[in-house]
Amino acid sequence: MFNNAMLDIFFSSTAFAIASFSLFLVPTSQSKSPLVFVLVCLLFFSLGPIVFKIMPALIQLYVSLIPAVFFLFLPSLWFYHEATISPTPWEWQKSMLTHFTPLPFMLLLGMALFFLPDQDFTQMFFSSKGVSTLWLEALSILFFIVVLGWGILSCYYVASIMNRTIKYRTRIRAMYADETGRSLHWLGLTLVLIIFTWLYALVVLTIDDKLQGFGVSDTGVLILLTAIVWLIALNGVKQRPGFEDTHLQSAASSDEINKKSYERSALNDDDLQRISIKLTAALSSDKVHLSPELNLLTLSKHVREPSQYVSQTLSQNLNTTFFDFINKARIDEAKQILIKTNDTVFDIAYATGFNSRSSFYKAFRQYTNQTPNEFRKAISKP
Repeated sequence: MFNNAMLDIFFSSTAFAIASFSLFLVPTSQSKSPLVFVLVCLLFFSLGPIVFKIMPALIQLYVSLIPAVFFLFLPSLWFYHEATISPTPWEWQKSMLTHFTPLPFMLLLGMALFFLPDQDFTQMFFSSKGVSTLWLEALSILFFIVVLGWGILSCYYVASIMNRTIKYRTRIRAMYADETGRSLHWLGLTLVLIIFTWLYALVVLTIDDKLQGFGVSDTGVLILLTAIVWLIALNGVKQRPGFEDTHLQSAASSDEINKKSYERSALNDDDLQRISIKLTAALSSDKVHLSPELNLLTLSKHVREPSQYVSQTLSQNLNTTFFDFINKARIDEAKQILIKTNDTVFDIAYATGFNSRSSFYKAFRQYTNQTPNEFRKAISKP
């Protein structure tokens, strides 16, 4: 039977192996380079139990590196997110170094911790008694301030990433009819898991002994860490930038200013009505929505109107987005096929322009409050 120490080593080794393997799979590109730093940080975090239980001689070195690695992790995750949602090819810029400003100070703090005598280091981190010298007291206070500052900074980064993700999804829906592979739902789940892990770890550090009977322990932190590593490794490596298609990047960039330019647009009510008719005809007559590759730019080319005019018309005259405009038409088409044929749901999904069965089910329920099978059963009743 596994004891806690063995479980800690198991989960630590698992997280370490996943992060290590993923590092070899990261494509060599500018947009993926921040992910390398994220995985290196996770690699370091997963080493903790191995160091403490198998290699105690490295404990002081490991603890000394913790502040620097923690302050490297957050900006790296931030820039990975930025590279993924960027409407233009992402590259490192000198201005980005400001996010890493705390690192030199964390390295200095780490050096101070590393060169502490063994007795002082043990007294500072592993003794229930108070520190005995003014220098140790100063270091302890500084370490506490660093932890507090990191917590505040963490909240800022997490909130900012979530806020940017919401805006990014709005832009995605203005450009594409399919969010598959672009929505970044996995990253939202990862952020929630990271927050929960931090809170859980805080509980373990402060009142671990009182809650062991409820299953609260270091092992729980490692299980959560393994889940975070798995989520980032599994999804981060294969995640493509949302606006990766180079022929869409100019349209995506201009989409940033579309809302601001609506009021200054040369389109009058007659123009909006004219483009609305062309867009409606593109769906009803030309059936362009049945193409799984359809996006804002290809639709704009089809109706021979600038993409910003199409976006403006959809928003102002048709009161919809590109995403809803296309997918509503696809679901209407699917409903007709369900009524008139016995085709499988899988065949209907691909026949109406969806790239996956799951996205078809999600859209069908969104616009009908039913699944395709429920709809078919309802219409077949006498």
